[in-house]
Amino acid sequence: KRFMTTIQPLACQIVEYDPACMQDLLVALVAGWGGNDPASCYYDFWQSMIASPHKSMEVVLLAIKDDQAKGVAFANWRPFRNNNARSVVYLVPDNYQKKGIGTALKNGIDVAFRKRGLTHQIAMLNERSLPAAGFFKKNGFVAEDNMVRLAWDGDDYSYKEVPGLSFHLYDASCLDDKIDDELADFYNRAYANEQVGIAFNGAQIRRLITDDDVWMVYARDDASGQIAAYTEGTRTSLFSGVAVLRPWWGTGLAQWIIGYTMDLYRERGFDALWSITRRRNAASIRLQKRLGWHIVGPYPLYIATVPD
Repeated sequence: KRFMTTIQPLACQIVEYDPACMQDLLVALVAGWGGNDPASCYYDFWQSMIASPHKSMEVVLLAIKDDQAKGVAFANWRPFRNNNARSVVYLVPDNYQKKGIGTALKNGIDVAFRKRGLTHQIAMLNERSLPAAGFFKKNGFVAEDNMVRLAWDGDDYSYKEVPGLSFHLYDASCLDDKIDDELADFYNRAYANEQVGIAFNGAQIRRLITDDDVWMVYARDDASGQIAAYTEGTRTSLFSGVAVLRPWWGTGLAQWIIGYTMDLYRERGFDALWSITRRRNAASIRLQKRLGWHIVGPYPLYIATVPD
């Protein structure tokens, strides 16, 4: 006779993370992912999450059973695609996977999203998390966009300066309301026709700088004073974004500002970087390849509508 076994769900309590009484649970959970090791590339992220979860997160949930955290899920505060969509991450230790914990966390995120009037969850998978694609498909996520991950591993690169433009670093050391508003206006113009772009305001730019520890480089046209391009850097090895307004396309400005930003990353101790872009964005991929980047692999994006 053949006997079929079924995996019984591991009943967990899904709760919103409160550092006042749950910090030890999260510390113990992330220890298995190296999150408490200062040598880990994820150390700064996890320590920030543990200490100030709502600094950069809209929602943080723990799956708890027997006074232990068996999984965590979180949603970033930053709108993505539209004002009612947020990027989400689900993490469950290997020894607790396929026990229903991820699904329970997903249902918990749905509840939290409905309370906040949010309508869509967006998950992006890299080469390490691709095996989780089945989980997302099973839980109502639909493949939406064909993204690729690019990496720079320390190869040589070069660029030329473009006359008539000046570069400026903008970070938490030089906050300015006027620059917040200028950068928001630039962002909205640069991404007006992009699906990933939403209308930003100065307060949101300020929150990126102060709460997400983002730093930016922007290029200003010396004659008009207009911002012509910007890059978005992070405290990690993620090179988050670059945009150049159409009048400066083909001038070499994009290669200059990316290379200049890579210089700043190197000054901060990074000898490898990564970014994501649409596979169909051939021009951007060619540009990054000229600066020593290469395609690592797919980076699929999945979207789920929050049920009513």
